[in-house]
Amino acid sequence: MKIKEYDTNELLMIANNVTGVYPEKKVRQAKEELYRRGVDDKVIADIMEEKEEAFMRRLDAAALAEQARLDKKREKNWNVSYHWWELIPMFLFAPFYMSYGMRRLPGIIVLLPVHLLSWTPVDFSDMFRELRRLKEEKYDLKFKQRLTALIAGDAMYFLLVYYSLLNDGVL
Repeated sequence: MKIKEYDTNELLMIANNVTGVYPEKKVRQAKEELYRRGVDDKVIADIMEEKEEAFMRRLDAAALAEQARLDKKREKNWNVSYHWWELIPMFLFAPFYMSYGMRRLPGIIVLLPVHLLSWTPVDFSDMFRELRRLKEEKYDLKFKQRLTALIAGDAMYFLLVYYSLLNDGVL
């Protein structure tokens, strides 16, 4: 479509390139066409300011609608729970669930003086990824169930090890 075939409002949008989609050549052509049509610079600036404000209002409204959709989804998530057969492996293999994210912990402990004496922050992002995801997505009941199963499973293993060492006469 040739630049002369656009109406004035479309040319104003192209000339100000609010969305940043148009190449510089097309913007320049749109401005030249507006001058040919006799549109004053002050009028262009006033109209574009109004259009820019309307564009920003539409963006804000879209962001609010997206946030409302996410809030509604998260509101549904808070009461979702695990089935009992999903909790059994979590309970039985709890130390392995916990150790998966903790494999970097020895490296962090060894380098703790370096981290404490420098500006380099300690990165714990790999640890407990699934628990963090459940908390962020507002799966409150699943979060509590998973945390309880993992803590109870770890406690069971620690008690088993303690009693086996006690019975062997080590303790």
